[in-house]
Amino acid sequence: MNKRQFTYGILIGGTVGALTTLLTTPISGKHLRKQAKATTQEWVQMTKDISENLKDLKKSITALTEEGKVIVKDLLSDIKVNLNDWQESIEPNKQHLHRDISEIQSTIEELEQKLQENEIIKEE
Repeated sequence: MNKRQFTYGILIGGTVGALTTLLTTPISGKHLRKQAKATTQEWVQMTKDISENLKDLKKSITALTEEGKVIVKDLLSDIKVNLNDWQESIEPNKQHLHRDISEIQSTIEELEQKLQENEIIKEE
């Protein structure tokens, strides 16, 4: 098949297809154009609405991010204050525990020394 026959076949097939579509379409061409225009306008409006919604979403995310930064900053500040307060409140107990530990160590050393003395006495 040569190019000329192929081109004629496409042109004739396209023409027959277009005529068949026009003759079998249940609505008039005028009505079809009107419907196509309305559909196009709906799509344009939906695209604009989506664009506006995306802009609003971006603004909301930005605002939420800023609020989150402030909340985290305040939370960290509160945690630091509470930690310092807690450390100050346990300081007396901490000193008391250190004193008690020192006393226990002294007592253990005394007991060890007494045990050694008792072992020496037993050996004699």
